[in-house]
Amino acid sequence: MRKWYVILFFISSCSAEKMDNSENVAIFGLWESGEKPTIHAVIVDGDSKSVASNQSFELIFPDGETYPFISNGQSFVLQSERTPQPEEILKLLWYRESDTAFATVSMPPAIENLVVINDTLQEGDDVECEVDWTMQDTELEFAFRLESLEQNPQLLPWSPGNFLQFYSGPQLASQLTLQPQSFAAYGSYRLTISVLNDELRDIFFFDPSDIRGLLRRGPNNVVGGKGFVAGVSVAKIPLEIE
Repeated sequence: MRKWYVILFFISSCSAEKMDNSENVAIFGLWESGEKPTIHAVIVDGDSKSVASNQSFELIFPDGETYPFISNGQSFVLQSERTPQPEEILKLLWYRESDTAFATVSMPPAIENLVVINDTLQEGDDVECEVDWTMQDTELEFAFRLESLEQNPQLLPWSPGNFLQFYSGPQLASQLTLQPQSFAAYGSYRLTISVLNDELRDIFFFDPSDIRGLLRRGPNNVVGGKGFVAGVSVAKIPLEIE
């Protein structure tokens, strides 16, 4: 599954430089509930790739508490232990040369009544892992990621497995079924279920190698500037295959 984590590959290929003209800078970010928010700022002028390193951001939580972001060289990280939570509406302020741009980030609701049946599977067994949950809004869509937690994974005979064959795009159904053939290697895994933000759902699956094209064509939810910031609510489930 193409995920926002791959953005880091794109960013690492950029050279940092200062920008005198803020009109050439665009921002983007995809925030998980419970995780520290990060903003990327890039220069999208022409065919060059570079990081805009002299930007200034603040995040306003629903109760009015406000925290700044600081640069870590490749991105801007919120300076607070407080993190976005499901159903919160957050406001990002972006201080530019002569004005202030902003983006409103609506976090989707949390997954409810999560049930996992058979969280440990055996190679060669026909027992399946079933994951079910409920949502008040039945029109929401979901994305799934299955990650091995092993440092030196031992591959299963059918590696890489068929997980992406069934769960590479957004899903409407509030359930999924995993077989041993869904996994690539033995050991511990983490299954992440993301509740997608309706307004900016498609950016969850965008190709980070085309970030300049995406920023030029949209989506754009930054008022007074260019770019997008969206949120997802997540549930993380430990699984095992032996």
